[in-house]
Amino acid sequence: MSIYKERDEKIEIVFPINDLDTLTGEEIANHLKQLLNEIDGCIINFSRVNYLNSSGLRELIQILKLLKDNNKKLALTRLSENIMKIFKNTNLHRLFNIFDTDDEAKSSLFQ
Repeated sequence: MSIYKERDEKIEIVFPINDLDTLTGEEIANHLKQLLNEIDGCIINFSRVNYLNSSGLRELIQILKLLKDNNKKLALTRLSENIMKIFKNTNLHRLFNIFDTDDEAKSSLFQ
């Protein structure tokens, strides 16, 4: 398993471990598909992510689309400086809701 999961009321918090690549992204997407009727949205916490590649970015976009298509929200939190640079260099920081902490994401998106 390459993810750790927690639930905070109707928000699923997912912690990818080490790499966020195709396999990890698919694991997150499959997990969320099973929960769509139970949750209001998801926070992906990057505190344990050491590496993000283009395949991981593609998977994140697919996860965002999955959630939006089902009227759910997605937030990304705890991005390292290097991973945030990837988002800024690809302009994806404009597509995603990015917060410093899970609490900030919860208070902003999931009220």
